[in-house]
Amino acid sequence: MAADLRYTTADVDFLESHFREPNYDSGIEETHHRLRNPTREQFFQALCDTGPWLGNSRNGPNWDGGGFMLCFAGHGRQGDGALVLEDGVITPKDLIDALVDIAREVSPPGRLRISAVLDSCHSGAFVTELLDSCFREHDNLLVPWMVFASCMEDEFAFEESGLGHGMFTYCFSVREPSPSSFAAEAIQPDNTFGPSLAIAGGELGCSLLTAGGQNPVVYYNGTGQLEVCGRDFDLFEGGEYIGLEEMRTRLRRERDEVANVIRPARPNLRVRNTTSTDEEMRAGIRETIEFLAQTSS
Repeated sequence: MAADLRYTTADVDFLESHFREPNYDSGIEETHHRLRNPTREQFFQALCDTGPWLGNSRNGPNWDGGGFMLCFAGHGRQGDGALVLEDGVITPKDLIDALVDIAREVSPPGRLRISAVLDSCHSGAFVTELLDSCFREHDNLLVPWMVFASCMEDEFAFEESGLGHGMFTYCFSVREPSPSSFAAEAIQPDNTFGPSLAIAGGELGCSLLTAGGQNPVVYYNGTGQLEVCGRDFDLFEGGEYIGLEEMRTRLRRERDEVANVIRPARPNLRVRNTTSTDEEMRAGIRETIEFLAQTSS
């Protein structure tokens, strides 16, 4: 369940289509690279290819420094959340170093926006190191913009056969017809939209569906605020960056306070226990969805 990746392709299909849709922060020009089970060489070649493309726009009258977004669904390495590829891993440092090389060529300092959406185990470790590196090093060449991790550094990212997607991708997809409605729509196994509940939406929805077992981390639109379980805190106090260890300490504290409230409502679900079987965890998540549906009706 945490590492089977039966629905990885469906997750990436959705994420790719979602970020191709026109929205308020899309650029006039965009280029897309879709990689399936790439090697490290293929990954970095695709990344390198974006440099000249960005460079073609840097002298234009509307050039704002450009932006880069990485969407990844797959395995994350325990400990540092490194992205597992066919022949190795991509660490946060690997990604940052490659992007810094591009930024030095195409963007003025502090203008290349970096976004990442990771539906992978332990991805909270990856994104917090990514944020830390951007804030602390590299002469402020890179600007973290929209950064999403599907779970905390010490958590797994779950899949559920009834949803046909990773839990984070499903919750990320939930859209409400109105702010006061219990009803909502979410991505289905065939990537069409179908019925869901508003309570399942977003990072808090993921926490609720997994009884506090999977808690996404969100840094949205360069606000300087990091969020978990619907609770946020400022990464800069008195204008000073708080640092990586303090960032992770506060994330764990906020997560634990909320998760400890959620878990007693579902005492039979033990998704944080790595000795649980796939069948037990999947059954627990199904029961949680049914429980939330009953309490919302």
